Amino acid sequence: MRPRLWPACLIGLVMAAGAVASAQQPPATDPPEIRALWVDAFHAGIRSPKEAEDLVAAATRAHLNTLFVQVRRRGDALYTKGIEPPLDDPAYDPSFDALASIVDLGHRAGLEVHAWVNAMPVWRDEAPPRDPRHVFNLHGPSQPGEDNWFTASPAGNHKFPVGYFLDPGHPAAAAYLAGIYLDIVRNYDIDGVHFDYIRYPETDERSPRGSPVGYNAVSLARFQKVTGRHDVPAPGDERWIAWRREQVTNLVRRISIEAKGVKPRIKISAALIPWGQPPTSEKNFADVAPMQRVFQDWHGWLKDGLLDLGVPMNYARETDVRVRGWFNGWIGWEKKHEHGRQIAVGLGAYLNAPENTLAQIARVRKAQGKDRVYGVSFFSYAAPHLANATAPPDPDPLAFLSSGATGAPAAFTRPAPIPTMPWIASPKYGWIDGVVGPSADRVKVTMKRTGFALFRRARTTWTDGNGFFGFTNVKPGRYRVRVDERDAPPKEVDVLAAKVTAVTGLLRRR
Repeated sequence: MRPRLWPACLIGLVMAAGAVASAQQPPATDPPEIRALWVDAFHAGIRSPKEAEDLVAAATRAHLNTLFVQVRRRGDALYTKGIEPPLDDPAYDPSFDALASIVDLGHRAGLEVHAWVNAMPVWRDEAPPRDPRHVFNLHGPSQPGEDNWFTASPAGNHKFPVGYFLDPGHPAAAAYLAGIYLDIVRNYDIDGVHFDYIRYPETDERSPRGSPVGYNAVSLARFQKVTGRHDVPAPGDERWIAWRREQVTNLVRRISIEAKGVKPRIKISAALIPWGQPPTSEKNFADVAPMQRVFQDWHGWLKDGLLDLGVPMNYARETDVRVRGWFNGWIGWEKKHEHGRQIAVGLGAYLNAPENTLAQIARVRKAQGKDRVYGVSFFSYAAPHLANATAPPDPDPLAFLSSGATGAPAAFTRPAPIPTMPWIASPKYGWIDGVVGPSADRVKVTMKRTGFALFRRARTTWTDGNGFFGFTNVKPGRYRVRVDERDAPPKEVDVLAAKVTAVTGLLRRR
């Protein structure tokens, strides 16, 4: 009788072996996709160890993979290895390094953590900050002359509907902000730096061209010196518009390139403005809100490789027909204009019921011919969907993303890996940067590959108010870099892939 047991034993062994093999298989995942969440510092998120643990658990249950955590609100810090005062909030212990905590917890859970840093806004209340070290107290509107770093209206007003903003056209303010970002890059094991409010403030005053902001006295004096003008330009003056865009771009360029010099694999991303009517072509991006109202040329930043990831804040109430049309137009334009980088569409989930957010995700995911974006980001962890006033509080407000809502299927039924960025994973280009000597404001800098140069075009850029210049997407090789070709001898440098090559000793003779 015993031989009859062999078939059953064999079956049992095969089944057991299969079970072991199954246990060793990685869990099934969806295709690569950015699934990000903005976590603001005005609400629960990372202000305590318990908040950080809850955040990571909720993001994991919802099958998200990226966290944009706000560690600078308005001139303050939720981290300890920096120069700004700690967040003044009863829920925050100033000795707690929230950024270090969430990086550790997030990485252990397989999440990317990006440091979300508000750039220009530094205060909003009528009463000044209590900490004397705060930038508002040190360099706010009450300070005289060059010590006032704040942007202003043509009439000299410093407060705007969104509060007080630093002016990127003031060289000291720009250098200060660059230092804030780079301190974080040097001191924390973050996966990325996330710009927000990297722009001028919006105003209530609307005009077809330009906006009444940017009139910091130092920036205005620089503009007048560079252009040879003596007037105060009107908000719609085309050269003045271009100047203000350039000040924002210069700051993005410096931080982006210098951050890559510290950590070549770090991701540079930004929360971007896509307000109102969308552009209909490459050319007329110059006429839409980001370029005209807040002077944010994010289309150019993607083209120049200053951003690895753009996150346009396409916040739209799904039930508003006109706004929904703008939303569809913007995401269609974004799918066609990634310029070899990546875009994740920012969704204003707080404006919509869960089923409407799920409908927006479906439209974002839909390819437009061969063009598509790489994912989505939700604003925000504090309010991930429009709450039903008559319903009890939702114990897991992110759950609809992985379980569906009111007949709408779930968006994220399984985890998904983060898409690879080929230019980071297998880099083919490097960068060149440097600082020209004193008084080198908007000085022309040219670089050109050495050797037989018949088909090698020169590339040109201009220094910022601190004399910094930088080139992106530079092929490896030897280059000749010069300042004001007639003034000073050039310098020759070797560029390597994934490396920032610094040019030193590049001075003007006059």
